[in-house]
Amino acid sequence: MKNFKSATKKIAAFFLTICLTQAAFTDTVFAAPHTESTVSAEMCTAEYWNARSGELASALLMTPEHIDLFNASALATEECNMNDLTKLDKSYDATELKASLAASTINEMPQKPIYVNSISADTATYYAGIAESISASTWDGTLKPFYALAVKQTQIKSIPTPDYIGYSEGDTDDEVVLSSLRVNEPFLVKQCAFVGGHVYYWGYSDNVSGWVDAMDIAFCKNKTEWLDMWLNDTAGTDFIVVTTDYFHLSKSHYSPATSDLLLTMGTTLKLVPEKDLPKNIWGRGTWNNYAVYVPTRDADGNCVKQIALIAQNKDVNVGFLPMTSANVVSLSFEYLGDTYGWGGMLDSVDCSALVRNVYRCFGLEMPRNTNWQKCVPGTCVDISEMDDVQKAAAIAACYPGTPLYMSGHTMIYLGTVDGVNYVISALGSVSDSSGEVNILTQNTVAVTPLTVRRRNGTTWLANINSYVMPILF
Repeated sequence: MKNFKSATKKIAAFFLTICLTQAAFTDTVFAAPHTESTVSAEMCTAEYWNARSGELASALLMTPEHIDLFNASALATEECNMNDLTKLDKSYDATELKASLAASTINEMPQKPIYVNSISADTATYYAGIAESISASTWDGTLKPFYALAVKQTQIKSIPTPDYIGYSEGDTDDEVVLSSLRVNEPFLVKQCAFVGGHVYYWGYSDNVSGWVDAMDIAFCKNKTEWLDMWLNDTAGTDFIVVTTDYFHLSKSHYSPATSDLLLTMGTTLKLVPEKDLPKNIWGRGTWNNYAVYVPTRDADGNCVKQIALIAQNKDVNVGFLPMTSANVVSLSFEYLGDTYGWGGMLDSVDCSALVRNVYRCFGLEMPRNTNWQKCVPGTCVDISEMDDVQKAAAIAACYPGTPLYMSGHTMIYLGTVDGVNYVISALGSVSDSSGEVNILTQNTVAVTPLTVRRRNGTTWLANINSYVMPILF
């Protein structure tokens, strides 16, 4: 019996050895998120960078009064291309605007082949059809703008179309997308068009003008109702702001308009006053929830103000957050790993939208594009003439959370480790900082050192030309 047990153990040991040997030659599972080669796991947390900042992390960078000055300065600066919607509501010639929009559709069409929903199309023919649809609008004569609010996350396009327009069969960017609207974001409407079975409205957001699907906005009765829904006192506490990349409202059988509604970072919604709180909201009580007003759309396109509940576990803040370095960094990490979305495609962000949305949580309104964001007077520091050593030192002296800029890209500075500057950004294609230049499409929000490289082999650091310190003291 003893010999039998001994033989059994030897056989078991033999097969175990074989199994372990085979396992050594099989593919191992990488049980952690992938990163750029110099980025450690701890670098992928806001806590790591905020701890390195020490007392600077909690220092107040701008007061509400300073933020109001910044916003007023951006609105008053032509190069920022911001729109003061409260002052754009004078009467206008709708016939003249219609003709202008149709003409600009032709004049500004791409001078290259396009792919419509990934199918090759004749550019001139397609754009001529869009221009013809605009010209057919029945909005004529002297009109006043309509006050609208977004009832869902939606896109603003350069032409009215339900189609996806690319410059190649697999183009990952819809080339006619300009920007996006959050829920409850204002839009001032001045024209309409009927294209592909959809009604589109042309008008202004605070940072671009363009076309929005009619089903995604609703019209308020008057300016007072419109302003009351979205205009906030920077120092106020009668509203909430969404402080994470996104979340959905709870599903509801009784309120289809708010059921599963997507809310994205920077969205603001007014709180329902205690005196106006019903005992029951769509079959639910209010315990451990925020009760807010949400704009919804009736069958005629009119705005209906509904009460909705936001669970206490969601990332929201009553009023805008204090603008500190720690808060800027923490908010930027809410996007870590999210999909890159040009102009708000895929309900996500591109590089400049990430910066805009983060700073929006403090009440600060950044312009839409990278070049425009640098135009707010007194905020941009030009470092384009510095060499790499000087640039790295200048960036290291910035507070974490500072937006950095190079041609076509912006990123948020996190800190410097062993002389290397690190950032977080919504990026497209880039090469790792080590090894041969090997451009890979990432299309994600990632932490990277400024030693990563572009297609021409130069580092991001070498291409940085400026940074913005939006601090007006």
